[in-house]
Amino acid sequence: MNISLQRVLPFFSVLSLFLFFLFDGMVTEPKRKILWYVAIFLFLSFDILYRTYLNGFRKEDKSRYFAYGLGISAFILSILRDLIEFKPTAGLSEEASSIPKIREFLLLVVVLFSLLYLLQIVLLEIGKASLEAQSHLAKSKNSLLQNAVLNFLILLPILVAVNYFAIKRNYNFDLSSQGKFSLSSISKNLLKQVATEVTITAFYPRPLEADGPPNGDKMSAFALTRVRPDIEILLDQIRSENPKITVQFINADVEVDLLKDFGQVSNGTIFVRSKKQSLSLGSPFAEERVVAKEPKDLEDLERKLVAAILNVTTEQKKVYFTTSNGERFGIGFKPLPNEQVNRFVSSLSFLNFKVSEWGFAQGWPAKLPEDADMLIILGPTVPFSAEAQIAIKNYVLEKNGKLLITMEPKGSENLEWLLNSAGVKFHNTGLVERDEKPGLIQAKRFPDNKLTELIQKKDMGILFPYSGYFTLESTGAAPFLFKSNPILESGYEVYADENKNGKMDGAEKKDNRILSLVLSPLSLTGDKTGKIILHSGTSWITDQFIPYLMNVQLSTVSVTGLFLDVAVAEIPEKKEDIQTINLTDNQKLIVWAIGVFFFPGLIISFGSYYVYVRRKKSLADV
Repeated sequence: MNISLQRVLPFFSVLSLFLFFLFDGMVTEPKRKILWYVAIFLFLSFDILYRTYLNGFRKEDKSRYFAYGLGISAFILSILRDLIEFKPTAGLSEEASSIPKIREFLLLVVVLFSLLYLLQIVLLEIGKASLEAQSHLAKSKNSLLQNAVLNFLILLPILVAVNYFAIKRNYNFDLSSQGKFSLSSISKNLLKQVATEVTITAFYPRPLEADGPPNGDKMSAFALTRVRPDIEILLDQIRSENPKITVQFINADVEVDLLKDFGQVSNGTIFVRSKKQSLSLGSPFAEERVVAKEPKDLEDLERKLVAAILNVTTEQKKVYFTTSNGERFGIGFKPLPNEQVNRFVSSLSFLNFKVSEWGFAQGWPAKLPEDADMLIILGPTVPFSAEAQIAIKNYVLEKNGKLLITMEPKGSENLEWLLNSAGVKFHNTGLVERDEKPGLIQAKRFPDNKLTELIQKKDMGILFPYSGYFTLESTGAAPFLFKSNPILESGYEVYADENKNGKMDGAEKKDNRILSLVLSPLSLTGDKTGKIILHSGTSWITDQFIPYLMNVQLSTVSVTGLFLDVAVAEIPEKKEDIQTINLTDNQKLIVWAIGVFFFPGLIISFGSYYVYVRRKKSLADV
């Protein structure tokens, strides 16, 4: 009877532990919960207590004591994990507490101890049954096998723990020459400074979902599955650098029920979101989108993602639009919906900028806003007064202010008072790329500049209609106060229609024209951080044209690019450097001879020698 009972009790104890995990959540009343804990503990430990009562403490039972120690420890740690559950408290974020991490670690330990307890009991009972039916020699062999298995079980938790912490810390060995599968040190330092919760949602199909919707582009879907593994690696690296960053993947073609919070979206897009500090109007999120659909998009993806994260997590900035000189933001363009800039203003609110106006009623130009992070002047048509001219220059030169200006060729303000101090001249002449559509230009030429490197899909270009152009002059109001750097050019397929007849004739010729500039104050000490972004036209940013091509990108970069940490521009691209080697005719002949004669001859020689040695050895044995 005792023998039969001792064979059943171990499995009864194991069953009680796993039944505890299964039904623990069903007992909620405090008194019943205590009774539940006591009952499970008695069932769990009854076998070892019963054996100890019958046989006392025996040395040969040390493995059994170890097994029950694991089981009871798993039981106690599970209760402890429930007792330290995070309780929602006003003003306290779950991420700010270490309790979730402790509970996660305890869960890992409970799972490990439970599995080891199960394996240990099973092995002990199998070993016991085998020992009863085997000889003394077989007993020794079985004991050796059992000890080997037990030693492995001791190493198992260590291996699992090492693997767990390696995954949590995302340790990896990146042996690629360009660090393709790891973040640069600059990115790591910038990401560690992020103190706001960020959610990165990547819309990409899984390999088995590459067919996409019935009417979808299957070739495009397969292309996205090729870049998804590299994007997963990069996003996992970003997530591991800061616990406030979370990452999720959604297939926009299949999981359509998850798209309601994102609006219109397609696969190949990465959303970077952070909750706004102020939830006055519009979306509650500060948001940026990054597009990566082809392998070449991965080269600067790290830089764009880090820039997007910093953009949506920086504290809310205040942007003021001037309204007293016939600007687009003023009331003069209210009757002209296509000429307004509502979409541009809405995109700024998505990026966590607070937009306000600044005109005569607010004290312009004698008084500028003290809390302004940026001043925007869109298409002034009325000349600025001398007082306003001085105020604008001082805002940049003395207050290190950020300024965005778009010129209006149809207006009477040519900004000569500002351009002369930078050695720049504005030409109020229409540009033509195609005779049938005069004034419409698709600008695709972006000179090297850290600001425009953040623009995606540059090959699509910018639709830049009805503008003039700039030239860099050596004469002007010397010494210059600003240095100029082009950020957008028309390309060499454009000509200036000087006589306005809609065709290229006379001295007119196709040439590259400067459309946009960034002006930086000249300073020997380097302590001036003000910037001016100057565009030679305004129509491209209006509601009529901003939806086309990459106009939205240029408009937002013209604002956010001025606030980015300068270190973002130093994040290296992950380009694959493929070195090609050109062989001379003699070198090609040598390679051909080696392949045709040398290697086959070498194989025949070794084979012949091997056959000769074996034959000689066999004759000697005879």
